[in-house]
Amino acid sequence: MKSTVKKYITIACTLLAVLTIGCNDVLDEQPRSALVPDFFRTGQGLNAGITAAYASFRYFYANEGGMNTTVYGTDEFTHGQQQTNPILSVYGPQLNPSNGSGPAWARAYPAINTCNGIVDLGSEATDLTVVQRNALIAEAKFIRAQWYFILVQTYGGASLDLGSGPLRFNSNTSSFATRASLADIYAAIVQDLVDITDGANSDDLPNAKPTATPGRVWRASALHLLSKVYLTRAYTSVAVAGDFQNAYTTAMDLINNSASYGVSLLPDYASVHQQGNENNAETLFQVNWIDNTTFNNNTAFGGPAYQNVSLFLFRCFYNQNVPGMVRDIANGRSFVRYKPTAWLLNTAFADKINDSRFEKSFQSVWYVNSTTTLNPKGLALGDTAMWIVPNHLAAAVEPTKDSRRYVVFLPNSATNPGTYFGPSGAGYADYAGYNDGQNKYYPSLKKYNSTQPRSGNDVNIASVRPFIVYRFAETYLIAAEAGLQSGQSVADMANLINVVRSRAGDTAPAKAALTATTLADLTANGIDYILDERARELCGEQMRWFDLVRTGKLIDRLTLYNSTPARPGAQVPNPLPHHILRPIPQSQIDASVDPNSPDGKYPQNPNY
Repeated sequence: MKSTVKKYITIACTLLAVLTIGCNDVLDEQPRSALVPDFFRTGQGLNAGITAAYASFRYFYANEGGMNTTVYGTDEFTHGQQQTNPILSVYGPQLNPSNGSGPAWARAYPAINTCNGIVDLGSEATDLTVVQRNALIAEAKFIRAQWYFILVQTYGGASLDLGSGPLRFNSNTSSFATRASLADIYAAIVQDLVDITDGANSDDLPNAKPTATPGRVWRASALHLLSKVYLTRAYTSVAVAGDFQNAYTTAMDLINNSASYGVSLLPDYASVHQQGNENNAETLFQVNWIDNTTFNNNTAFGGPAYQNVSLFLFRCFYNQNVPGMVRDIANGRSFVRYKPTAWLLNTAFADKINDSRFEKSFQSVWYVNSTTTLNPKGLALGDTAMWIVPNHLAAAVEPTKDSRRYVVFLPNSATNPGTYFGPSGAGYADYAGYNDGQNKYYPSLKKYNSTQPRSGNDVNIASVRPFIVYRFAETYLIAAEAGLQSGQSVADMANLINVVRSRAGDTAPAKAALTATTLADLTANGIDYILDERARELCGEQMRWFDLVRTGKLIDRLTLYNSTPARPGAQVPNPLPHHILRPIPQSQIDASVDPNSPDGKYPQNPNY
């Protein structure tokens, strides 16, 4: 392909010796300077290639670049005080191909090319059994489909031909690059997934979840992804008749046969993201890291782009001017990147009494971890240091805030119910530094907290926790959305949603309260209600930007729920119609020639 994408293709080969699939299985391979066809004609080559392909997702999931393009600039999150690229949060005409593309374009193609080699040449690896070869080829088709799904949702059309023909392995340098249509990209994704779920090769993936190598995909993973692809294509201009119905049918296949696939919802929402429990019965696809600097290069922040820094990105500035608080592993390094919107905190999570998901997703209280730092009130270790009061308790706390020894942040419900401001009054005369606290102190998503010591016992070291990409709870929500759009019974779709909502209640009365009005709410609000439920269930899980673009709600919901500056004086979010696609990186446009384009340049997305 072109030099810009081509230069990334060789990245995969340098990773073969250092990247792993499972936490306990480390490949012992020699690095190669280039991926050549003969390498994929061996069992060693196929196994090393699939390992590198799995590991390529580290460049998109749980790192700052990938999260910037999927988490904030939505109705869920705006930018925190320390954000490095707020343009993706506020949009506006200044968002351009040099600052708004994100990492997916450059990171996808090396993995796709590796998968092309496995699919193209894997059948010639005669030192493996037919079953072994076919399983690796099926995994490569899943990974290729997942990367193209990321590309098509982010940029629209992409490149199927990397230099040797569509979906063919390429090892030749070329400055020519052609951009395939939206329809062709979706067709390729669907074909790969149908091949491994409903075609002649549908038995190539295991029916049961692989336990020896956590992170490898199986039939349930492919069914979930296929249902989501059908659902997403159904909203586009290239929708194929029956897409909504196929999305519903495929999701229901997984739901109805979940026992045979070893899949189930965990009984407690808190267990889903519990550290050490990521490879649970609900997880359908995850990305893994290991705590080994030889294989993972898991150094302090500033290291490789494939580090898992999700534990830092949602942290507020708990250790700045807060009495009794210093940065530590338990609370995480405070990158102060993503601040929850007022809508997420106070509307989506309006019911914090029956619905346990807010409490199990967010940290709102910090406890003293140092008595030698700022401590004018004589706080002891373990005392409350800071409480960011949820909106439903604000009225009760307001009269007593000045008598409390710790910092209390109250929502300013009179002007903006999501803006938290510093304490005032005689009780807080000794505390300072809160004037710009509106996007510095806020409830912090804790799904990705990593409290166990990592290499070097250094708070700055990135996480080695697996990152959950897909889970079974979402399958129910996909089925409900697809069923609603394909004319299924609204009552039946409400029942699917209620499976997820019921789990959010910790008691029988809470479960009853959470499920009592679902049918009425779904009937009245349709897709907006499903989007609300997705926010409660999947908040911060690198799906929201895709959700809003898929349903055509990005502009509407940003305008309704994220149109206030992150702090006074900050830019007001200004999403424009063309922002439903990210720009193709300028480096791609500059470095390649597209013989199918009228001006010979690789086509840019509209209005960039």
